[in-house]
Amino acid sequence: MVKGFQPSRRTALVTVAAALTACGGGSSGDADPPAAVGQVINSTLKSTSNGNTYPIQVYLPQTYATGTTLLPVIYATEGDAQFGGPNRSRFEVFKEVMQRQGTQAILVGIGGTAWRGSDFLMPGAAKYLDFIVKELAPTIERDYRADPKRRALSGLSHGGYFVVAALILEARAGVPPSFSYYLATEGSVGEHTSPAGVLAFEKQIDGKPLPTTLFLAGASGGNHPLIGIPLYNQMASQNLPGLVLLKAEYNTSHVGADLPAFEEALKRFLP
Repeated sequence: MVKGFQPSRRTALVTVAAALTACGGGSSGDADPPAAVGQVINSTLKSTSNGNTYPIQVYLPQTYATGTTLLPVIYATEGDAQFGGPNRSRFEVFKEVMQRQGTQAILVGIGGTAWRGSDFLMPGAAKYLDFIVKELAPTIERDYRADPKRRALSGLSHGGYFVVAALILEARAGVPPSFSYYLATEGSVGEHTSPAGVLAFEKQIDGKPLPTTLFLAGASGGNHPLIGIPLYNQMASQNLPGLVLLKAEYNTSHVGADLPAFEEALKRFLP
């Protein structure tokens, strides 16, 4: 059950959110990883949009080698962020979840966590979005059996803010959403100085068609009550034709919400 936002807790939550908005990766999961299944391909891609060269990891499920159908693609920002211990990354943990659940999809881990402070926030977010949509996605769809009509975008903290910003930027420009599913976990206030700034940023798209799904997830003790829930409530009250809006809250930490949110997203969208 989602807990209501309590105004009396606002000051305390602002303090907590300020400490959390710049968090990187991590996880408390200690489970042994599953046996390696499928294939991982490592490469790099230099962006003409912002000049950065990004490490790219692509996970292909075991059935990819013998299949013929197009598969959905999950684009995970901060794929190289440490997650759950030394030599384990957000990409690795997400890959293992997909293996356990038998998810028939391609996972693309976008490295470059060192640039999160500029890539995920405005004005750099616009160029980073161009990189993903106009450079990375076409490359993936050229080189693999990737379905351009079934794309998902995932981000945590500043990355969660970027996922929301990506949706807003395209809607504001009158461009159809580039992704079928947007998973924003524990979104930060981004470059804004308060949650009110995030709400004002989103308010610009009231009345715009949004034929996509936005999943706002987070931790009961993290940014979600302060940022995610007010954003959900505002968007639910607006005229946004075609938008499927979902929310989920977990009794965990800021970073700890990332894994259950991803697991739930897979079950809901790519069973």
